[in-house]
Amino acid sequence: MPGEVKDECGVAAVSLKDDTAPQLLYKLLLNMQNRGQLSTGITTYNANKSQLIDTRKDLGTVNEVFRTSLNGRTEKIFEKYRGKRGIGHVRYATSGTESKALAQPFERHHGKTWKWFSVAFNGNLANYRELRDELKKSQYCFVHDTDTEIIMYELMRGMWGKHKPELTDVFHSMTSKIDGAYNIVFINADGDIVVLRDPLGFRPLAYNITGNRVIAASESTALTNTGLLEFKDLKPGTMMTISDSDVSTHKFAESSRKAHCMFEWVYFSNVGSVIEGSPVYHVRRELGKNLAKMETEKLTDDHVVISIPSSSEPAASGYAQVVGKPKKEGLVRNRYIGRTFIEGEGKREKEVALKFTALREVLRGKKVIAIDDSIVRGNTSKLLVNFLRERGGAKEVHLRISCPPILSPCFYGIDMSTFDELIAVRHVKDIRTGITEKESESVAKEIGADSVIYQTIPNLVKSIEVPKGDLCLACLNGEYPTMCGSTMCRQAAENSRRQVKKRTCE
Repeated sequence: MPGEVKDECGVAAVSLKDDTAPQLLYKLLLNMQNRGQLSTGITTYNANKSQLIDTRKDLGTVNEVFRTSLNGRTEKIFEKYRGKRGIGHVRYATSGTESKALAQPFERHHGKTWKWFSVAFNGNLANYRELRDELKKSQYCFVHDTDTEIIMYELMRGMWGKHKPELTDVFHSMTSKIDGAYNIVFINADGDIVVLRDPLGFRPLAYNITGNRVIAASESTALTNTGLLEFKDLKPGTMMTISDSDVSTHKFAESSRKAHCMFEWVYFSNVGSVIEGSPVYHVRRELGKNLAKMETEKLTDDHVVISIPSSSEPAASGYAQVVGKPKKEGLVRNRYIGRTFIEGEGKREKEVALKFTALREVLRGKKVIAIDDSIVRGNTSKLLVNFLRERGGAKEVHLRISCPPILSPCFYGIDMSTFDELIAVRHVKDIRTGITEKESESVAKEIGADSVIYQTIPNLVKSIEVPKGDLCLACLNGEYPTMCGSTMCRQAAENSRRQVKKRTCE
């Protein structure tokens, strides 16, 4: 559901033969804008400059931070930050505030080149509080409420001493302490780069090595859109190190299982990306087909099938194919509206009206089957149902959701860390049995829809074509793949019981 959930960012890293790292990082980040619109940042390395590594970051989209609307400004930025290597980051805020200081990468200056580094992070540390408290006891001062600062401090501790340590040892020491989802890109003032994926592989991370040219990014489509048609997934628990003399991969941690986030296929990832060999577009279309097989409404000429733009469009196409009705454009998204800053009462209503146009000639007097990817909190769903009725003139609105109901919080990088914010939790009695028809009717009543049908977990797994045991389904069934995730869930349940109104990780 647009506006309901956010992921924790996207990362990129490049090592090239020439000084065009900022140009390529710009292209990669632009192709991952779907993963974060709050802030953008890059750090580049140039051995011929006194400022060996240099960081540019700010609040705003990729084009805003690179000043593409101002003649000549982008070229000046490219020239200032020119270098052969670099890392990049786009951010959504699931923790912390909307502050330029929280834009990544985080750069740590030091007189020793191997202690002078920059780091960027995609994910969420489930044991953030424990790590923070331990570091505070060692007299580390925290300026930001973010787990990226934890990672920076842990790396600093690993580099303590007079002699340059092996980066594999530094990262192995750090990752042995942390629990959760984490993709990390790192660069130091010696020009060494590390690209790392956590042992469970929560978030996607693709790469291409052609000779001594290395490119890595959170989205495979970022690579293909720069002309790299072949790529690999960095295996879970693996780190890639890049130096002047070598490019190598090392297994830094073993795991008894994988836990790829199912939401990457359902909603977050670019529709053109491929994750673990499973194309996102194909998965979403299959989700729609399987959803259509669950349809209980007897469809007539009075019914019209539409998608809630834009991540649900493949699912709507698959649904329409199975039920034998054409998918129509009942809602049109304004592609020129980015992040909206609207204050005062009716903020969400105004956002919906700005982002969408309802086509009355398609919707008026019709029984609308609206295909959406998910319902998390229900606030935006309620507004869109009303929007389809009031602006579109729909006679009925039936929501069909390609993801099963969200019944448990996420502690691995999606901003839904409490039970009370999840609409389905208020209606489902037993998370083990999923949602019943009566409970779905209750959800529909709350959001003002005529009916709601959710996807099932078996259909979800079937559509993704990845073994169930290799997926993280914790937000659907409460089965967390890490110990700290289970601990945080118990804390969230206790907070809900005691009516504590704060994020579980605080």
